[in-house]
Amino acid sequence: MNTAFFIAKRLAFKEKKSFSSFIIRIALLAVSLSVCVMIISTAITRGYQQVISEKFYDCWGHLHVTTFLEDPGSLLNDEKITKDDQLISDLQKMPEIKSVNTYRIQSAMLKTSNDMEGILLKGLSGNEGDINLNRYIVAGNKVNFNQTVASNDIMISSSLAKKMELNVGHTVKLYFLNKNEYQPKIRKGIVRGIYNTGLEDYDNVFAICDARLLNSVNDDSINVIQGYEIYLKDKNLGPVVEERIFDQYLHPPLEVYRLEKRFGNIFSWLNMMRMNEKIIIIIMMIIAIINMITALLILILERTRMIGVLKALGMPNIQIQSVFLYSSIYIVGIGVAIGTLVGTALCWFQLKFGWIRLDEATYYVKTVPIQLNASIIVMIDVLTIVICLLLLLIPSYLIRTISSVKALQFT
Repeated sequence: MNTAFFIAKRLAFKEKKSFSSFIIRIALLAVSLSVCVMIISTAITRGYQQVISEKFYDCWGHLHVTTFLEDPGSLLNDEKITKDDQLISDLQKMPEIKSVNTYRIQSAMLKTSNDMEGILLKGLSGNEGDINLNRYIVAGNKVNFNQTVASNDIMISSSLAKKMELNVGHTVKLYFLNKNEYQPKIRKGIVRGIYNTGLEDYDNVFAICDARLLNSVNDDSINVIQGYEIYLKDKNLGPVVEERIFDQYLHPPLEVYRLEKRFGNIFSWLNMMRMNEKIIIIIMMIIAIINMITALLILILERTRMIGVLKALGMPNIQIQSVFLYSSIYIVGIGVAIGTLVGTALCWFQLKFGWIRLDEATYYVKTVPIQLNASIIVMIDVLTIVICLLLLLIPSYLIRTISSVKALQFT
């Protein structure tokens, strides 16, 4: 066995009655907790980003093709376009695109016998197939698009249903006030389904209906739309697909916008969470490093006499340094292993059982979301070990300043 490694192993954990052994265990605990917190914070941050962004993508797609917008964040756009079947066909042939849906949005007043509320009706054409919003239906069914005439079905959120005391099958009145018209147009609506995305800004405002209903209110052709929603197979391909669509398929006045631009405030907030993640990692890394440096210095000072003996026996400084660095590697390695095991286990239990719950109205999710990524965990482990050991080289040079004669006299 390597002499330096043998001594280091005994220094790290065999001497249980010395003061340094207590400090070493404190350092081990600090490293374990730091790694555990880094893994948990990263898993929660990335899980939260994934869940919230996926909800927005499910509701709106990844890309929008509309007329040029001075404010891409404004969803109410008076400009209308004619549905272009050739454009839809060309876009659907792109391997990165999953589906292309048409939509239009119009404001309305939803009235019951007891209450009235302003809403935005999002009209869909019904030939989109399985709309991703369907996964959020909590009661009833999706809008029935199979009728020969415009369907009166609407799908409202659970928060709006609770506020208006509505349930599946209830009938409401929809009031539309168009430009240059003093008399509102009234349509009957039947609550076909109730959904809940957990996105308060979306749920409190939007209801889903047949686009033909909005076309009939505005005396428009069934081919009049507001824009196209494009769903991608991989959301990370958004910038590439956006550029390709603009260069190859669009002509003025059409423009393509990524959802990150249309909901800039939400996605900016989600990106800011990455900064919080980095700050937590830095703080935890500093805690681990400080505790390891403290443990190493105490270990060196407590073993000054041993260092003098080893020097007197002819052991070179580099090898004596190796003794204490091996001890550090041993401590850091075990600490990282324990922290990784505990952090991963806690994340797995939350992912499996969802035992930590949240207020969905505030946080948009019912339970703390988790995204475990093996490459991220490995990166945290390797980064912790490498940074700790590199910085521990500095205090280890203290050994070179110790004189063997003075060390043997040290008590």
